[in-house]
Amino acid sequence: MSETKQYAVLEYIVDVLQKSIIGSKVKQITPDESAIIDGNASIFIKQRFEGNGNIAEILIRDAKEVLYSEELLEKVYKIHEGAAKHAGLKDAMSGANIIINGLNIEAELIYHAIIDHFYTLSDSYEFLKFTEKNIQQMKFSMNFGDDLTFEVSVSNEADSVSIEPLIGKSVAAKVQAAIQADVEKIRNEINNEFKK
Repeated sequence: MSETKQYAVLEYIVDVLQKSIIGSKVKQITPDESAIIDGNASIFIKQRFEGNGNIAEILIRDAKEVLYSEELLEKVYKIHEGAAKHAGLKDAMSGANIIINGLNIEAELIYHAIIDHFYTLSDSYEFLKFTEKNIQQMKFSMNFGDDLTFEVSVSNEADSVSIEPLIGKSVAAKVQAAIQADVEKIRNEINNEFKK
């Protein structure tokens, strides 16, 4: 039984991640898709092409957020830098959009940074769930204290990140002002971190 040859870019990304997750194993599904298996968690990586044959996207599905818990998001963000050592890989990867769980890799990093900033400002904040993910935009719901649930809308643009809280009008003005002030601090910190 012969093994199917995998695409070089996919093979490189899978190799880097598998070596970074100690004890993980690789299962090749098709030439354009593999899974990295770490205990009971699996990370699925798929390479998608444009009509002209160029790599359009690297899609990563990481339901248990292993890449975040293993602190590998930054490594994925800079993965093209290591490709320079391999002939042709850096050029092949330069136009590829890396998408993790529905978000571009930079937007994924921004999401985690926003949540970390909320938690640093107050232990009254609690992330609940995503309500929307679309490459560079996301919406998620948060709790503030025991009773208040609100949404946060985030858009990662080329030169800035917009972060807007969506709070019901019935919420007390003092509470709205406190959340707005926290979001303003987070927006400034995120833009300084990612867009300067």
